[in-house]
Amino acid sequence: MKHSLDLALIGNCQVGALIDTQAEIVWYCLPRFDGDPVFCSLLQEHEPGEGIGYCGIELVDQVASEQHYLPNSAVLVTTMTDSRGGAVEVTDFAPRFRQYGRIFTPIMLVRQLRRLHGTPRVVVRVRPARNYGAERG
Repeated sequence: MKHSLDLALIGNCQVGALIDTQAEIVWYCLPRFDGDPVFCSLLQEHEPGEGIGYCGIELVDQVASEQHYLPNSAVLVTTMTDSRGGAVEVTDFAPRFRQYGRIFTPIMLVRQLRRLHGTPRVVVRVRPARNYGAERG
């Protein structure tokens, strides 16, 4: 799959990830922005189901997708529709919250998958990499 540079950014000042219009995480470094990329498919093309360095949520027979941020936030919502009228919504964010008078920025991403209507079939693939994309994680 050839990637475009139409990417969305989510983050919490500790970690950040780039997500394409198909809800695939194409870049995510741990434990910091300058760490080893766990998901690094931005730098290498791959066919769905092949390769390493990505986290994808694929809708079978997908015909359309759209993305937007929730107002005044870094919460990304991707809506995907299939050829039979089924639809799913993927919500991605990196938590950041105040507790005990401090700001907490855990090293984590949250991905929520929700069926909107119909009977969509979804494939979730998590293929991490390590050693800067040279080895499977």
